Amino acid sequence: MKFTLSWLNQFIATGTLSPAQVADKLTMLGLEVDSVEELFADLDQIVTARVTAVSKHPDADKLTVCEVDCGDETVQVVCGAPNVRVGMVSALARPGVKLPDGTKIKKAKVRGVASAGMLCSSRELGLNDEHSGILDLDEHLEPGRPFAEALGLRDTMIEVDLTPNRPDCASVRGIAREVGSFAGGPLRPLVDSVTPLSPTIPGYAVVIEDPELCPRYTARKLRKGTIGPSPQWMQQRLSAVGMRPINNIVDITNYVMLESGQPLHAFDFATLRGSQIVVRRPNPSETTITTLDGSERPLDGDTLLICDA
Repeated sequence: MKFTLSWLNQFIATGTLSPAQVADKLTMLGLEVDSVEELFADLDQIVTARVTAVSKHPDADKLTVCEVDCGDETVQVVCGAPNVRVGMVSALARPGVKLPDGTKIKKAKVRGVASAGMLCSSRELGLNDEHSGILDLDEHLEPGRPFAEALGLRDTMIEVDLTPNRPDCASVRGIAREVGSFAGGPLRPLVDSVTPLSPTIPGYAVVIEDPELCPRYTARKLRKGTIGPSPQWMQQRLSAVGMRPINNIVDITNYVMLESGQPLHAFDFATLRGSQIVVRRPNPSETTITTLDGSERPLDGDTLLICDA
């Protein structure tokens, strides 16, 4: 079970306890801590920078020459990102900086034009796999600030090796409950209030054919949703614990699972046959299932399946 200290503090105040002290006390409670890792320490030398001018490269159609304000000076950077524009704030790696993948930035000439650094994408900074363009940050950020500090990335990740008898700790809030035993203070709720369910007929059904294996399955229909990127803070938290951000719908289900310990899944209602979710064991003729990664996996009689009609 992985969590960050800032995420933990959302539910319980650790006060003056250091990450190492939190880890030691959790281990003494029987929750063995495998690792304590300071996050994004390798981004200390990356700074925020504002693009003040953009012109075409004289000898390359897909490159641009940018004037970049990095706080204490303005430098020229050759950039190949399609989204670069005047006024945007991004992340600049100056000459001498080593990126998380080990690449060392040097002053160079790119097709004959001097470049004093590199404007970086999320993937180049080890944030996620996004590499379609350079980072497009809040335009109110001042140039020259340490990147990790400006985005609130500095944090500590703690990994606990859970034993099978402690499913109550398979969530951030579950860990927070344990921390509360030595940190004191109130355990904050997951949410301050709950939106009541609509009294109208939902237009779908949940059918549990095997209540022995699944005594309860709940569903809720959300309408007028738009699929897009998750907020940056959510992407950062998911990435920090080793989960790749996909989009807002998928990320929300993963985020709630990590925070509360409740597994979730989102279905596209338009593709749900019969407008039903059916929870059952395999039929005698069903001996394998093809999972999302394309692998064919065997089924036994006690496998629980979540199906449509």
